Amino acid sequence: MNSASFGTWQGWLAILGLALGTFAIRYSFIGLLAGTKLPPPLERALQLAVPAIFAALVVPLIVLSDGQFNMALRWPHAVAAVVTGIYAGWRGGMLVSLVVGMGTLHGLLWWVGS
Repeated sequence: MNSASFGTWQGWLAILGLALGTFAIRYSFIGLLAGTKLPPPLERALQLAVPAIFAALVVPLIVLSDGQFNMALRWPHAVAAVVTGIYAGWRGGMLVSLVVGMGTLHGLLWWVGS
């Protein structure tokens, strides 16, 4: 292994900057607001932030194919997402919901021959 395989110093500087920025953002909520009672609307907004971010990451993977909206190709993914959401809302929990969603998706893909 040579020194070139570890990347450039600019890359490591960017990683360090991102790490420090992430720490500062998290510490601003966890460290500085610890023990502080937040207003109910802000508390509710913070509770909904994680599902909103997750949805923003997952929905494009479900409905886009090569950057284009094409539900003719992506319908098994959309059906699996809906089944997963219904199961998660009904029973709760993450692991079994994930298995149900994966089983639904792969079952549909096998069924249509993809």
